[in-house]
Amino acid sequence: MKTADKRWYDKNKTLANLLGVLKSQDPADKERIVSEMKEIIMEYDQGLMDRWVLEFPLTTKRRWYDQNPYSWLVINSLKYADSRLLGGIILFLKNELEPDVE
Repeated sequence: MKTADKRWYDKNKTLANLLGVLKSQDPADKERIVSEMKEIIMEYDQGLMDRWVLEFPLTTKRRWYDQNPYSWLVINSLKYADSRLLGGIILFLKNELEPDVE
């Protein structure tokens, strides 16, 4: 089943590609990267996650990040990030995952 253009972040091809690379990382690396993403989000806007958590999908667990409440919270928060925060997250992911991106 093709998932392209069904996820909120598919509109941002760079972010979609980086999240795809993140998905395939070693679990420890993935956990560290998601944790650092949370720190970036919290430093930029401490209330972002709290404001939007009730809007996050609760019933389906289709994506890799849905399996872990922590990654679920961080990735879904990005849907509500402004362009400046999203740009910072993309830059961070590029720096972390660049060796794995073709």
